[in-house]
Amino acid sequence: MNDKPNRPAWFARREISPFVLDDAAANELIGKASHAVVSWVTKDNQPVSAVMLYVLVDNVITVTSTTNRAKYHAWRRNPAASFCIWDPGSIGRQVTLRGRIEIKQDAELLRRFTEGFLARFSGGEPPAPEVLEAEIEKFNAPDRHMMQLHVDKVLSHDLNRLLEVESNGTDVWS
Repeated sequence: MNDKPNRPAWFARREISPFVLDDAAANELIGKASHAVVSWVTKDNQPVSAVMLYVLVDNVITVTSTTNRAKYHAWRRNPAASFCIWDPGSIGRQVTLRGRIEIKQDAELLRRFTEGFLARFSGGEPPAPEVLEAEIEKFNAPDRHMMQLHVDKVLSHDLNRLLEVESNGTDVWS
């Protein structure tokens, strides 16, 4: 007797709840990735997206911009934002964070962002003081602002797991 339910071929791609990342896996992915597709809304309610580098500062996703960028004006008007972050080793593992952006000018936050940025790209080693200062000089325009994402909702998907279930016929809904 066959104990497995007879599900249509499309079922796993429609009923995706078993293919979300748990909190630990989502946080790990956010910690190891470096870029996100970042979205905002124009004053005409048109969506816009761009790929941006981010740094975790005190576990808060932090980006930076000057006032001559569209995202700065959009987030001033409407702080709603979405950040889609993918696993650098497997784009099928993704986390989408929805929330609101807080914008501020903060020299210490810029320093910590820059330090994190440099450390990330040097294998985790803190930058030499002269390297840090030189990079801060490059960032430190008078109209430089720091933006931090305050997360309201986390969505995730593990396409690899879905494909594994499809290929081996496992029933994860039992």
